[in-house]
Amino acid sequence: MLFHILNSAHPCTELVLDITLIKRYLLAAGHLITDNIAAADTVIISTCAFNREYETDALEKIERAKNAAKKGARIIVSGCLSKINPLLFNSIGGVTALPPSETDEIENLFPSGTSVKNISANVIAVSEYSQNKMFMAGIRLKKIFSALNKIFKFIKMPDFLDTVPVDEWYMIRGASGCLGECSYCAIKRARGSIKSVAPDIIMARLKEAVAQGYSEISFAGDDMGCYGADINSSLPELLTEVIKAGTGFKVNIRFIEPVWLLKHLDALVPIFKTGRVSSFCVPLQSGSQKILDAMRRRYKISSAVAAVNYIIRETKVKSVSSIVMTGFPGEERDDFIKSYELINRADIALYQALKYEGRPGTPSENFEGRVPENIKEARRARFWQKLKLVKFLGLSDKIAEKITRLKFGDIV
Repeated sequence: MLFHILNSAHPCTELVLDITLIKRYLLAAGHLITDNIAAADTVIISTCAFNREYETDALEKIERAKNAAKKGARIIVSGCLSKINPLLFNSIGGVTALPPSETDEIENLFPSGTSVKNISANVIAVSEYSQNKMFMAGIRLKKIFSALNKIFKFIKMPDFLDTVPVDEWYMIRGASGCLGECSYCAIKRARGSIKSVAPDIIMARLKEAVAQGYSEISFAGDDMGCYGADINSSLPELLTEVIKAGTGFKVNIRFIEPVWLLKHLDALVPIFKTGRVSSFCVPLQSGSQKILDAMRRRYKISSAVAAVNYIIRETKVKSVSSIVMTGFPGEERDDFIKSYELINRADIALYQALKYEGRPGTPSENFEGRVPENIKEARRARFWQKLKLVKFLGLSDKIAEKITRLKFGDIV
């Protein structure tokens, strides 16, 4: 069987791990991959639908597959689309859903003597992110700095590139799903509640990575902060065992939700002080407590910022990245300003700035105070402009704000 893969434009590590596992299972089962979609017996489309942009990308790729595939070819839609927007997905017709919670079903679709549980999908080629131009630019820039550092030791990797993945990372999926109840999020419909990978399985993967000489281990999960809540363990317990496994590697962590960072802070600080955890992402989402409460985020922004600042200033964690959302229902000018001020208020190396885009079936879709699309986008663009000037170019806040005001005028 010949199969062809269409990757999502969303550079989601969990999504990339899923499609890599599917690809390697099929190859291990004796099937062959082809670059020619018209020759493929099966077309597999990796989809995301956490916002409208990536949902549109998914729909365009499904339409492309249906038009380009040969008669009789099977079209399989992996990723989150079928669960996040089931009504839309069911209207498509002629395709098979393979959502994240059912990835193992690839064995039933293509039976073989190989078990998907025995497939190693821990090293990801950066080409898997090729559909996202901005992400690929970050990868190229990181490779340039890495090459320069080998020649000129005084040239260091900028903090804002720390969480950009490269081929040299060994990825370990620590968990999937979460325990959050965010009012805007539909991802939980696709990935469910927390499902932690057993510590012995994680440690076996880690020992494999150490034996192969990997120096950067990346733990992926929708929220590694709540790791272990379902198996009587915790992230601090896991990391304590991880750093005992050797000294030649460091760890980065994809997501630690603020509520769990604060819950485990006392236990995590001694681990962070060892220097073995290089970076992690903590999605703050907003600088306004009013908006965070409406989002059902369950933490105080002042506590989260204080924790991040303490970690960067008093431990050996090199960098922390984050996410900010603009235009959530009810967000007024002053609420946005509080998010905007996070650029200087919190020791965050890089933010991903997103605008609110409602997802079907989420509570926030019924909230009052809808923010006009042009204002949502203006706030997102303004945040991103200021971020680049301060974090990428190292300009002072005063100069960066003057430049930003020249381009965008007053804050809306």
